[in-house]
Amino acid sequence: MIPGDVVIKTENLSKKFLIGCSEKATLFGTIRKRLSGETPKREIWALKDINISINKGEMIGIVGPNGAGKTTLLRVLSGILKATSGKYEVAGEISSIFELGLGFNPRFTAIQNVYMYGALHGLSRKEVDTIMPEIVEYSGLNGFMCAKLSEFSSGMRQRLAFATIIQAINGVVLVDEVMAVGDQSFQKKCLQTYKKIMDEGNTIVFVSQGLDGDLKDLCSRVLYINKGEQKHFGDVVEGMLMYCEDEGI
Repeated sequence: MIPGDVVIKTENLSKKFLIGCSEKATLFGTIRKRLSGETPKREIWALKDINISINKGEMIGIVGPNGAGKTTLLRVLSGILKATSGKYEVAGEISSIFELGLGFNPRFTAIQNVYMYGALHGLSRKEVDTIMPEIVEYSGLNGFMCAKLSEFSSGMRQRLAFATIIQAINGVVLVDEVMAVGDQSFQKKCLQTYKKIMDEGNTIVFVSQGLDGDLKDLCSRVLYINKGEQKHFGDVVEGMLMYCEDEGI
């Protein structure tokens, strides 16, 4: 059963990008471009008339091919990008998990990176002090926290980043293709954490190229976007079948 409180609502939400030279359009400029062979600006609608309503406690998957507009939608909802037209509302606090580990410094120790990464996601030093034991335990990196990040494998860096950021999320959680990281055991822990987050009344909206079995079980609905257009918003199986059929998968 889907919870009743709406936390995200969009109405004809659209986002346009202008691709090409940024020079102001003038007669001279147009003639010069044509003579020089420059390509004039062209409009790319990354999103076109997205209409969705998401309830508290739901997990919504956003699927579609590369360039479909999935990440653009998350960035508009998070306030990173401004919509071109239409409107949207997000109730409560927004937490974003984009580009896991962005901001890590390989010359710093794992502990130093946790403080820095925590600060980037709104955590004070005192707050990081409080949750440091949980971060270390969750990451499974006890014994490596004084080592420089340059000595870590890529999987260890991902685990450290996820273990840190997961302590700071609350409310509406927007996730861009970093649902689960690390080895199979750690991935399972990640998915269990997302389930716990939903059980606590939070909402998760995540972008994915496709949904595996575990994610299908967690999702209440799926949004399928292609070329910026909303193709389906509703039943998970129906949406995934439509996506797979369109892509010839």
